[in-house]
Amino acid sequence: MHKKLKIALSISSILLIAAFSFFVVSRVINNNVPEAVKGKDVDFVLDSSAYNNILSGNFRNSLDLTTIKNSRKLNLKESDELNMSDRQLNIHSDYKKNPIIPKSLYVVSQDSMTPSERTMIASLQGLVNDKSSYQIYTLSTAHPDYKIWLEDLKNNYNVSYKVLSEPWQLLDIYKDYIDGYVLYSSKISDDPSINNACSLAALNKAIVVDEAIEAKVLDKGITKLKGDCRNTDESWAYDNLWNKGLNHSVVIQLSPQIDAPLRDYAIMSKSLVFYENSKDKTILRDRVFSSMEYNSICLGWGPDEFINVSTASKHGVSVVAADWSYNLSTLSAFPSMPVDKKPLLEVPKGENYHYVTFMMSDGDNQQWNLGSNYSNSKWYGHPNRDKLNLCWTMSPSLYYLAPTVLNLYHKSMNSGSANNSFIVSPSGNGYMYPSKFKRSKLNMYIDTLSDYMEKVNERYIAIIDDGAFNNIKLWNKFTEKSSIKGLFYLDFNRHDEYQGKILWSNNKPIVSCRDLLWDNLQNEEELIEKINNRVKMGQVNASSPDAYTFVYVHVWTKSVSNVEEVINRLKQNPRVKIVAPEMFMELIEKNVDR
Repeated sequence: MHKKLKIALSISSILLIAAFSFFVVSRVINNNVPEAVKGKDVDFVLDSSAYNNILSGNFRNSLDLTTIKNSRKLNLKESDELNMSDRQLNIHSDYKKNPIIPKSLYVVSQDSMTPSERTMIASLQGLVNDKSSYQIYTLSTAHPDYKIWLEDLKNNYNVSYKVLSEPWQLLDIYKDYIDGYVLYSSKISDDPSINNACSLAALNKAIVVDEAIEAKVLDKGITKLKGDCRNTDESWAYDNLWNKGLNHSVVIQLSPQIDAPLRDYAIMSKSLVFYENSKDKTILRDRVFSSMEYNSICLGWGPDEFINVSTASKHGVSVVAADWSYNLSTLSAFPSMPVDKKPLLEVPKGENYHYVTFMMSDGDNQQWNLGSNYSNSKWYGHPNRDKLNLCWTMSPSLYYLAPTVLNLYHKSMNSGSANNSFIVSPSGNGYMYPSKFKRSKLNMYIDTLSDYMEKVNERYIAIIDDGAFNNIKLWNKFTEKSSIKGLFYLDFNRHDEYQGKILWSNNKPIVSCRDLLWDNLQNEEELIEKINNRVKMGQVNASSPDAYTFVYVHVWTKSVSNVEEVINRLKQNPRVKIVAPEMFMELIEKNVDR
């Protein structure tokens, strides 16, 4: 055939295919509009799976398109749209994000639902939220801060919302999205069938239905049974579904007794949901964690802390306490944002003082930061919090999965008169024990951590490990990164095990916890007496490690009011200075003899 004719036919074919694709995409978009909003003038984004199937990856992925399409709503500069891949696609994170920024939300209260209804609605939320810009959001009086995040979306991100009094309405609104349902049983509280049903539903565009409400679901016209997970054991989903389309970078560890939290994200992200209901038996966890990719995360919590985190660490997986987290399928849709941080105050020359810093515990607990920490007067919501030099640890998971929430935290942190600050929570990207972490995966873990710290302008990390404080070779792997300026060390056995000892790694301080503010371990009187006695003993030479005290505050037994009481009484001693953690570390780095 003549060369020019070949070219002409090829061009014609391309144009024909393009026109057909546009037609199909248009139909797909229309079909993915909830019935309640069809026919209205709505700026919809493409359904990611339909887009990828039609265009076969030849164009930028749906997250790019969605981010760019919605960038004007977020008031980003036009020029910023061209540079989003590095800043907002989080190429160094393996978290799965919702690719569609919501335009509007249907809001339902969990308080008015039965446990079975909460599970069903969470599964529907996970099914639809990454396929429509009209999404689902839930509220609960037990977790009041989600109302704050909702109002923030409305006021600062142009997301409208409508409250529905009847959650079953959502099945009518989103019926076109539901291909069927997967059955489970809740007759026995720890029946693993609920987890297996969530894993199966994620792969079948299905909702998860307790047998107790199956009849009502059938009455709603949802009649196709996609699977029956009743009478399945705790390893069933891993044995049968792991290599059938589930992602291998995030898994969900969730007790069957937990009805709704985290299940929306599990289904949206196509994550394995599992729970090994034994403290000592780790056969299933070993199988799951050893099958995961590099840089993997386990969201949720196990039957205990030490064995669970040790098992995950052994396979190079870190754990994020998230088993009571809600709405991640909505909150993860927003682009992660770099953090502008107020500059550190000029570090004074070390003088004859005893320097004390206070660190609030449990910032690795994602669900606490999302659910009640922000507004509660016991903790971050304390009215004088911004007047105290406190250290708050913060889970990096919020940067990826709830960036608008993290943005609010940072805005409030930077508005105070005192030098409050965030540092990275134990032990980096997630909770792990560095000395037990799989060696072949540690470098990538630290690379990801360093990348995160640069983006949020955090300089220090809290580390929890098991008798590893003196392992300088291990800490060198962290401190060789320019973004990591030092480590606060807490031992698992007892956080103040090493009594304030300071080591040096690449000329950066590794500072161990010296004291606790923790019920039944050390109270306010004991702490104040100890610090004042150190001053009496002459521990006020800034060049000596003895002149520094790092106090760890257990937030479940002590509040900011307790810390404030200690600070006010210590201020009566003219030789005691309370400083924020960054200033504390800078003073050590600048003054302490090596």
